[in-house]
Amino acid sequence: MLELKKTKIITIFAISFVLILLFFLSSQIHFFEKNNTSTSEPVTKNHTPYIDEYDLPVGSLPNGIIADKKGFVWIVGSDSNLYKFDSRLDKIDSVYFIGDKEFKPKGSIMGWTIIQDNDEMIWLSQSGAKPLWRFDPINEKFTSYMTSAAPFQMKLDEKNGNIWFTTLGGNTIGIIQKIVEPDSETDYKITEFEVGNDSFPSGLFLENDNVWIAQVVGNKLLRFKIVNDRDMISIEKTFEISNDSKTDVHSPTDIFVAGNEVWFAEHGTSTISQYNLDTNQVKRFPTSANSFNATTLPFWLKESYNNGLWINEHTGNKIAFFNTTNMTLLEYDIPSRPHDGTIVYPLGLTVTQDSVWFSEWNTDKIGVIDRNISIPFDISTDISQITIPKNTAGKPVMIDFAIHKNQEIVYEKPISFVVSSSMEHALGLVNMTAKFSNDMISPSEIEDSKIRLLIESDFAPVGNYTLAISATDGLITKSVFVDMMIN
Repeated sequence: MLELKKTKIITIFAISFVLILLFFLSSQIHFFEKNNTSTSEPVTKNHTPYIDEYDLPVGSLPNGIIADKKGFVWIVGSDSNLYKFDSRLDKIDSVYFIGDKEFKPKGSIMGWTIIQDNDEMIWLSQSGAKPLWRFDPINEKFTSYMTSAAPFQMKLDEKNGNIWFTTLGGNTIGIIQKIVEPDSETDYKITEFEVGNDSFPSGLFLENDNVWIAQVVGNKLLRFKIVNDRDMISIEKTFEISNDSKTDVHSPTDIFVAGNEVWFAEHGTSTISQYNLDTNQVKRFPTSANSFNATTLPFWLKESYNNGLWINEHTGNKIAFFNTTNMTLLEYDIPSRPHDGTIVYPLGLTVTQDSVWFSEWNTDKIGVIDRNISIPFDISTDISQITIPKNTAGKPVMIDFAIHKNQEIVYEKPISFVVSSSMEHALGLVNMTAKFSNDMISPSEIEDSKIRLLIESDFAPVGNYTLAISATDGLITKSVFVDMMIN
């Protein structure tokens, strides 16, 4: 019965994901139209200790986002506009309409991905008849290219300038190659490769001569060898991590590879997951639960400059940093909320040396996290693993942890605690209860406070899981993880 229930949940999540994407890609959302802006305009700035938010025009529905090396942030609006934002002056520098204004669509056109190549050309995707565009920032001109479907994610191979991409709806991965011939204008060659019917390839990662693919509906992580034969490029599948009884992969949306560790954002479990190539084991690190939504749906993984990964949580309203060295999670709550709901949908994410930029599809905003700002508290525990009987018979198992105050910061917010786990896809505990010795501590109690978590099991399912113990002040959430074995 448990396996049947689990399979049903997985199927529901997969179907829900596809329905959400079809909703985004359907171009049927109508919005209030504003006149195009071709000159710079001031924007409203919202501020928290960690995040600055900037308003884009109403109906812009920002999606793909990239920050260049000159201080400009480029955003693909679902209103068919490409926005150039000056991060030094905190204002929109220019707005460019993508395509022909005479054939401007009446609904939103999703543009999931945007990238800048070695020549500083901007490449971006759009759902619809013209799925791929190149924008020249010097002459301010667009050129369209055909692919089987709109690219969903693009990655630049800086060594040779090639751009690799996935097409979610086309079930392909592709490569864009710059072709320069004597006495002719620069052109580009686009080649696509089938990777399986109904596999819905989402994220990709380039590793030496390999390209890794996350199949969000195929429930697989695949590695292909890139084969160069003169001017022809092909791919050969060399490795697969699938949804079998051992690895149990669910709706992976993005992938990152470092040595023998394959990291992936697991949409279907709301976890940041790790596959170890040596042991062939998957370990899941749950994001923190929230009060307004059962799942967080982590999506893109962006490499940090200091041993970690940045993640946008699609329904968690948070941008997260996972430290791959000490295995902790720091989540920043996005302050804005849409007028007609609670979900912000931070769909786009890009990382620079000092900042993390993201788009807020449902609030017509972009936001930035200042990575140099210290957080006022931390959480730690000396317990790395714990064994819990499937029935504790009224004798709770205890986990002690501590809250530490940053002495350099004056702090006046109370801190509360929450538990999440990898036991089920809504991050909850199954046939278990968790209670803290203190549900909340005041600012005066923060310094090296000792808290106890008591866990009781009422015939919980036997297995190996990960428990997240989180401390939050409503602006940030810091989590530590404990391996939990139930026997």
